[in-house]
Amino acid sequence: MNFYQPQRQAAIGIIVNFLYSVQKFARAFIPLILFFLFKQDATKFEKNIVVFVIVLILLFVTSYLNYRYFTFYIDKETQAFIINKGFINKKRITIQLNRIQQVNIYQSFINKLVGIYTIEVDSAGSNDKEGIIRSVSKEMADELKQVLLAHHNDKSNAGDENETIPISKEYGISILTLMKVGVTSNYLYTIGVLFLFVNTLINEVSKLFNKELDGEAIDLFIEKDLTIVFGVLLICSFFLLVFIVNICRTLLKFYNYKIKVEQQTLLLSHGLLATRSTLIKPNRVQKVVIEQNYFQKLWNICNFKINQVAENTAIQKKAAMEIPGCSTEEKNAFFRLIFDKDLLIEGQELKHNYRYFGFRFFIGVCLPVSLFVLLFRETFTLQEVISMSIGYTLLVTALIYRLYRVGRLIVNNDFIMIRKGIWDVSYTVFESHKIQKLVLHQLFWQRHANVGSISIYTAGGILNFSTTDYRQLKEFSNKWLYHLERENIPWM
Repeated sequence: MNFYQPQRQAAIGIIVNFLYSVQKFARAFIPLILFFLFKQDATKFEKNIVVFVIVLILLFVTSYLNYRYFTFYIDKETQAFIINKGFINKKRITIQLNRIQQVNIYQSFINKLVGIYTIEVDSAGSNDKEGIIRSVSKEMADELKQVLLAHHNDKSNAGDENETIPISKEYGISILTLMKVGVTSNYLYTIGVLFLFVNTLINEVSKLFNKELDGEAIDLFIEKDLTIVFGVLLICSFFLLVFIVNICRTLLKFYNYKIKVEQQTLLLSHGLLATRSTLIKPNRVQKVVIEQNYFQKLWNICNFKINQVAENTAIQKKAAMEIPGCSTEEKNAFFRLIFDKDLLIEGQELKHNYRYFGFRFFIGVCLPVSLFVLLFRETFTLQEVISMSIGYTLLVTALIYRLYRVGRLIVNNDFIMIRKGIWDVSYTVFESHKIQKLVLHQLFWQRHANVGSISIYTAGGILNFSTTDYRQLKEFSNKWLYHLERENIPWM
C-alpha cells in the first residue's frame, strides 16, 4: 500500500462511526430518553419516535461526511504523518515520524462485529488521542504500523551492523494466572466502583419513578432485624462479589495476553471483547514499575508496568503498559530486553528519617482525631468517641508506619530505584541518564537535622523521595549530573 498518497478508511467505517455516535448520544441523554419513552402518553410517544428517527438520520449523515473528509498519509518532504478530518471545522493533524513512540492496533467489540481495526498513534508529549484511525483492515493496520515505526528503527539501528538481534520469542499468560491476578489485586478500586455504581443506580431509579427511599425504615431494619449472622453473611457476600468482579475485569482486559519479542521490540496484545495490540520500542521506555503483594509473592507472580514518554500524570497513565502475572524468569527477561542489563535490586540505600513518620502521624492522626473529638463529643457517648478514636488511630498509625518502613531509595551503577507501598510494594526503576531535572528540597527547620527531599524529573513523570539524608542526596545528585554531562547517552 502506498501510504505516501492520501488514503481513506474502510467504507464499513461509516457504519462503525454511526454506531459510535449512537452510543455517545445514548450515554449523554439516557435519562431524557427513558423519560420520553415511559412517562409520556401514546400520542406524544409517536412524536418522540419520529424525533429519534430524525436524530438517527442526522447521526448517519454526519458519520458519512466524517468518512468522506477523513484522509491520512505520510509526507515525504516533512517526514510527518498527516491526518485531515472534519467537514465543517476542518482539522489537519501533523505528527513527526521521529516523535512517534508507539502505534496501537485496537479492536473494540463493535470493530470485531464487522472485522476492522482501529489505529492509535501516540507521539512523545502528545496530550490527547487525535492520531486515531478508526476503521482499517488488519492488513492495512499492520503495514501502516510498520511504516510509521520504520523511520525511528532505521535511525536507531544505523551504525549497529554488528549488533546481534535477539531470537524471536513469544510468551503467553494463562487464564489461571489471570485469575490469580484478579484475586490478588485492585481491591480498593473495585470496592469504590461498586459503591459508586450502587449509589448511582439507587439515585437514578428514585428520580425516574419520583420516589425516595424511606430512610427511617432502613434505620429501623438495621436496628431490629439485622442480626450479627446476617451482617457477617452480607460482608462475606460483598467481598465475594469484589473477587468475582476483579476476576471478570482482569479476564476481559487481559484475556489471551501474548508478548512477542522480536527485532529488539516488544509486541503486546490482549483483550476479550476489545483487543489491543501495542508495539514498544525499548529505547523510549523511561521507567518500569514492578509491583507485588504478599499473596502474589506466594504465587511467584508480579505486575510489570512500562512507562514511556509523558508530560504529566494523566498522560503518564495513558502511556503505561501493564504485563500482569509475570513470573520471576519472565520479569527478568522483559527487563533485560528493555534495558539490556540484568535487574539487580541492590546498592546504596537511603531510608526515610523518623521525622517522615512523625509528620504524617501528626497530619493523619493527631489533627483528625482532635477535630473529631472537638466536633462530635456531644453527638456520641464518651465510650463511642474513645472507641472510634482508638480504632482510627491504630489503623492509620499502622499504615503510616508501613509506608515509613518500606520506603527506600536504592542507587547502583546501572539504575535508580524507589521502593514504596503499603500492601502492594512497588519498585520504580529507571536509568540516571534519562533524568531531565533534579530538585532538592530542605525546609529551614530540617537543616540542623541534615534532612531533605528530592524530586527527579523524567520524560515519564516526576519521582519523589522525601525526608532522608540530605548530604547523601546531594552526593547522588552531583554524581548523576556529572554522568549526564560526560556520557550524553540518547534516550529518544
